[in-house]
Amino acid sequence: MNKWSWWCPWTALGLAAGVLMLWGVSLWTAILAALLLVCPALILWGLFETSSLPDPAQETIPKTRGMTLNWLAPFYEAGCRLCGLGQGFRDETLRHAALKPGERFLDVGCGTGVLTRLAAEIVGASGLAVGIDPAPRMIAVARKNAVGSSQAEFRLAAIEHLPFESGSFDVAVASLMLHHLPPDLKREGLGEVYRVLKPGGRLIVVDLDRPANVLWWLLAWPLLMMPMTASNLRGEIPGYLRDAKFDPVHTQGRRMQLLTFWQAIKPMNPGDPS
Repeated sequence: MNKWSWWCPWTALGLAAGVLMLWGVSLWTAILAALLLVCPALILWGLFETSSLPDPAQETIPKTRGMTLNWLAPFYEAGCRLCGLGQGFRDETLRHAALKPGERFLDVGCGTGVLTRLAAEIVGASGLAVGIDPAPRMIAVARKNAVGSSQAEFRLAAIEHLPFESGSFDVAVASLMLHHLPPDLKREGLGEVYRVLKPGGRLIVVDLDRPANVLWWLLAWPLLMMPMTASNLRGEIPGYLRDAKFDPVHTQGRRMQLLTFWQAIKPMNPGDPS
């Protein structure tokens, strides 16, 4: 299991305890109640993490220094809808991507592949929509859901080693995945996305950003203790995009006063030796 994987449930425990304390519950009662809420999730997590991996002899599982969500695949879509990140959120992401028929699209960290399948409908048979994710269970669910209903393709891969030639795609999307990467991997991964985009290609990033109100800060402050998410909450994502040589980088919009959409363009004359 990735060393960061257990951070999510412990953060959830802390947030649950914090909310209970806001309701006037004592500290120890809040911690006990939070444990009772989180422990079943931890048990399910462990079961899925150990039992759902495919046979490595059939397909190589990529190594990554980022956080993977293999455990979440069976209820990933339900969780997204519960958090307000369902169909409307995907539609908004693709609106910012401004896909056209015939374009080649890459979904980096595709999860169970919903966004990739929607993109495949837009680019059509003359285009290409590919989703990659390092979590075997996510890719397995994505492939299963695409059988007979979508031309989308799914590959087991990590952002630090994209298995594509330079200049392969017109558009790439990184939806809520950069906050799963440590700072150095953010730079390395965005450099890989830059490489596989064509000159003039566009990257749409939607991810955590500086909270826009005090309430979000009250809930999100534990994320400042984790290097993966701290840089997001400090508003540093545009800097990572520029460090990867994207230019220009524009803010396209906000959602829930916590998420930001950015558009980053690979210059027409990037001077990229690759």
